[in-house]
Amino acid sequence: MPLVQVNAVNIYYERHGEGDSPPVLFIRGTGADGTRWMPQVNAYKSEVPCVIFDGRGAGRSDTTAAPYTVEQMAGDTIALMDHLELESAHISGSSLGGAIGLYMAAHHPERVRTLQLHSSWLATKGFAAYSLGILKKILLAGGADFYYAVTLPLLFSPTYMMNNFDDLMAILAHMKANPATDDGLLGQIEANLTHDLSNDVSRVRAPTLITVGELDYLRRVSCSQELQQAIDGSELVIFPGCGHLATMESSEEFNTTTLDWLRPHL
Repeated sequence: MPLVQVNAVNIYYERHGEGDSPPVLFIRGTGADGTRWMPQVNAYKSEVPCVIFDGRGAGRSDTTAAPYTVEQMAGDTIALMDHLELESAHISGSSLGGAIGLYMAAHHPERVRTLQLHSSWLATKGFAAYSLGILKKILLAGGADFYYAVTLPLLFSPTYMMNNFDDLMAILAHMKANPATDDGLLGQIEANLTHDLSNDVSRVRAPTLITVGELDYLRRVSCSQELQQAIDGSELVIFPGCGHLATMESSEEFNTTTLDWLRPHL
């Protein structure tokens, strides 16, 4: 089991693909373990090495006391890169993972070759703060297992859930089999709630792709539009009919779109 101690916490990671070129480093969102990136890893790994990992508090990584911050979790990611002797990587982050990637691009630009921000946001305010507050209340009311079951309808479009119920239940089973701890999930939610890179985003210089599902309830399209306006030269793709997890709901379209964008930068 590949574990590395960084910042006094053991982080689980996996490497996929061959070659010594800078990899894609995938950063998952709140409460999610790194294996939720496997639909992307399986599509990418023949063209570029890939690294996935479980963030502090989730999956097979250690849990530390809440709260966490985006800065702290970005520090974990940089330390993991140091351990793997990666001078730089292509960063792809989903939701909270996007916030972590954005922090890295703003504060450690030499480590970020390209940046992909999926279903992410610039600062927690307005509806983003409201929806995250709901997630925290769900966790405190029933713990992590309850949280995964109750929040599932917030992650996917109604059409997907109705037409792919067996797949949906398999995703829920995977979430529960590779969960965050209660404390780890709380810590990550707190990192969401305090996220604000409004004053730092102008430092981002990496080529940036922003994607979002048209029907994303948790990070509305307007969140991604705000990111596009804030990051010079960034591109925005909206996946029609998709919810928060386009990486899973429409993985084939997502993979084609993101790989086509990435190839010129490899």
